Amino acid sequence: MPDPEGEGFVRQDLCAACHAALSAEARRSASAAWAFTVAAPEPRPGRRREAEPPAHHSAEDVLRALLERGDPRDGSAAYVLALLLERGKRLTERQVATDAAGRRIHLYEQRGTGDLFPVAEPPLASADLPAIQRRVAELLERGLRKPARVARRRRAPWPKTLVRRVRRSRG
Repeated sequence: MPDPEGEGFVRQDLCAACHAALSAEARRSASAAWAFTVAAPEPRPGRRREAEPPAHHSAEDVLRALLERGDPRDGSAAYVLALLLERGKRLTERQVATDAAGRRIHLYEQRGTGDLFPVAEPPLASADLPAIQRRVAELLERGLRKPARVARRRRAPWPKTLVRRVRRSRG
């Protein structure tokens, strides 16, 4: 296409629909035009496929699993998940009680099924929040599965004979 501001030509790469939308005069002034289709490359045999995206677990399933497991280290993550579900209108807080240890226990009810979730309120500090946030994100991404362990190679055993260095005297 001739350059309207000076001498020479201007290159324009247009899709088929955009080319069809050009005026007849613009199509006539084009010096060259072509159309082609690029096929996606076929996978080579023996080549690995790309990993599928991880299956995300629902916050409710993770909360159920955490409460069933009963590990006190999961208390902060369970509390944050319960708050997320309450904010998303999946759980409703029915009662707040205090146990013998002085901890506040929130009793949440799932809308629809009526299932109850007792969640202890942990002592949270603002410095702990980034770690808790990472833990909750990890739980939602992977669930409660333990990460796969990498098998370690065994070290070669020490040689049974020792080589001693002997100093020879000169002379």
